[in-house]
Amino acid sequence: MANREKWEYVTIPAAIDNIEAEYYIGISMITYQKERIENSMLFFAQNHYKKTKKYLSQTFLYKYLAFFEFRYLKSAGDMPLELTYKAMERGPVPMEIYSNRDKPDYFSKVIFEPMQTKSGKSGYIVKPNGKFEADYFAEAELEEMNRLIEIFAQQWVTATEMSEASHQAIKAWKKTYTRQPNADIDPIDEFDRDITSIPEEALHTEELKYLMRRKIAEHAV
Repeated sequence: MANREKWEYVTIPAAIDNIEAEYYIGISMITYQKERIENSMLFFAQNHYKKTKKYLSQTFLYKYLAFFEFRYLKSAGDMPLELTYKAMERGPVPMEIYSNRDKPDYFSKVIFEPMQTKSGKSGYIVKPNGKFEADYFAEAELEEMNRLIEIFAQQWVTATEMSEASHQAIKAWKKTYTRQPNADIDPIDEFDRDITSIPEEALHTEELKYLMRRKIAEHAV
């Protein structure tokens, strides 16, 4: 089960020192996070095809993931997959996926298959290739993922329209692209106000949660 795998390295022999312990725990968490990313990719590829009978384009997949992360950030104070996004022309692009899409067997639950668009441009379609494991996600995360399928998995919704929707809805993309196209997106820009300048007692729950997680991540580096 996912929860067992998440902590499989925590119980270690006393002879292993703290540095080795932190290493094994870190490896376990990275593996767990990769499983969440792969399962989320599979979820969108699988369910989009189920509803539309069309395979996802890579652009469609990137936008599903971006909407999932940034919408959830605003409501819960958390980026579920912790992907790194760049503010590209067609919207937020998750670099951990974009940079590895053409590596054979890098992803185990989806297949990136090269294709040519009607205009003759090169691209990829994303085919599901495995069994979705819901145990990796909280109930609220699954609800958000299903909500996005209900909104965007429609015959009439194109990748271009989904890109335009991301331009309008994801504020962090808009702020970053305006400042510097193709730069890394800082998730904190998704909030409607400058939460770093607001007293802790005046912060909303999701804002405070995000700042706490951000500080923990900064100290861990």
